[in-house]
Amino acid sequence: MSDSRTRLRNVMLTLGVGAIVAVLLALVEGNGGAKLNDTLALFAIWGIAALSLNLVNGTTGILSLGHHGFMLIGGYVTSLLIVPADVRERIASQARSDMTPFTLSLSVENAFNAVGLQALTTPETLWVRFLVALLVGGFVAMIFGLIVGIPSLRLKGDYLAIVTFGFGEIIRLSASTSLFSPFTNGALGFAGVPNDFGKSIWWTFAILGLTLFVMTKIKFSSFGRALQGIREDEIAAEAMGVNLARSKVLAFAISAFFAGIAGGLWVSYLSAARLDFFLFFLTFFFLVAISVGGTGSYTGVLMGVAVVVFVQQYGDPLEKTYGLPVWFGVIGSLILIAAAGGWLYRKTRRMRPVLHPLVVVLGLIGLGTLLFAIFGQNSPALDGTFQAFGMRRILLAVLLIVIMAFRPEGIMSRAEFSWAWALRERKDQPSDEERAQDAWLSNPDLNRGSATSSEDPLPASLTAEDAPNAVPFLERGTKPDPDEPRYGEGRDWQPEQDDEEEGR
Repeated sequence: MSDSRTRLRNVMLTLGVGAIVAVLLALVEGNGGAKLNDTLALFAIWGIAALSLNLVNGTTGILSLGHHGFMLIGGYVTSLLIVPADVRERIASQARSDMTPFTLSLSVENAFNAVGLQALTTPETLWVRFLVALLVGGFVAMIFGLIVGIPSLRLKGDYLAIVTFGFGEIIRLSASTSLFSPFTNGALGFAGVPNDFGKSIWWTFAILGLTLFVMTKIKFSSFGRALQGIREDEIAAEAMGVNLARSKVLAFAISAFFAGIAGGLWVSYLSAARLDFFLFFLTFFFLVAISVGGTGSYTGVLMGVAVVVFVQQYGDPLEKTYGLPVWFGVIGSLILIAAAGGWLYRKTRRMRPVLHPLVVVLGLIGLGTLLFAIFGQNSPALDGTFQAFGMRRILLAVLLIVIMAFRPEGIMSRAEFSWAWALRERKDQPSDEERAQDAWLSNPDLNRGSATSSEDPLPASLTAEDAPNAVPFLERGTKPDPDEPRYGEGRDWQPEQDDEEEGR
């Protein structure tokens, strides 16, 4: 199948899947209930944030821990520009409010009135104003990404991670100081942010699709290959002509822009903007999603986000109050599962002995705990109840530990979903696009495996060095004379004389 037909087939299949997803979203919106609708919207918002973080952490190989700071900037800017007039009046009347008349006048609606676009200030055109506020929030976050990235991306490894984490915390804490409180309203924040967009699965999934499209295009572009080269070996990438500083800063800025977009949708989802909405746990959730799905794989990132969001939304039973026998039974079962997993891991890897003493001890502890929970329910030691606060986050942390121990590359590793993979196609020849990207493939004199040529296109001067008037393709020097004695064979080694001859 030719490249043009393959590309047309892929486009048609993608459009077909998009239509199916649209139909499913319409069914969910009409009959799915508020819980499922909120879960899907949250998946899309966190998916945008995780995809943008993966551009830095996965594609470029830079460990960034300050993503919640960029989301905070985008969220607060979007809230400031979109809150309705009645909310601004209520904020101005509050005695504890730190906002000034100037900052309260900063809104997209006032800007449209100033330039004579009153038609865009009606309630029906709220979506236009929100879209403008969302883009402005993304651009402001991108500017802060440049400010942070230019000096800090010269660092590497743990030092860079510490700097990015410090940036996220500095932004969150400084938002309540006297310098920024006129814009953020201090610890009070903003309430009454329109939630017609953050709760809408159409808005969130549309922006998620756009983000996924941009990120995958970047990954498979020349710029994306440069970022992957930086991830693998910075020295080799620089030797190949990659501008390390420029590429890193640009990737950081793009990531910050989409993080700001996710922050704007996040405050709309929550109908408010407060500092406690942008804790480090946000970045922790995204890191878990990236690690579970596969660092560097955008398909895997969405799979990891689905796992994290499911645990967060439907993990309420984990934090309810239960009797101690129930908790001991759960703990014993989990230990038994861990022991069985260790045994299966050693068996599949053909490790000896399969029943390692540690696996046996772990299984005995789990079995003993489970039997104690079953037969000791009337024991005074198990008389009581317990509520495990934060169990959902603990479960995600344990999941991260298990993934790092048994499959550190994640579910998808760095692979991506493609129609060629789904249809089980095998590529025997490079595509036209690959030939165009690789100079040596597009050169007919050097392409030995060309499907259009039945004979060897290489001239004899490139293959036969002993041919008359031969010009070797690679400079290999002159052939050694077999009668010429080597160093140490038949003559004395005189380094001074050799050096003098080389100098001449």
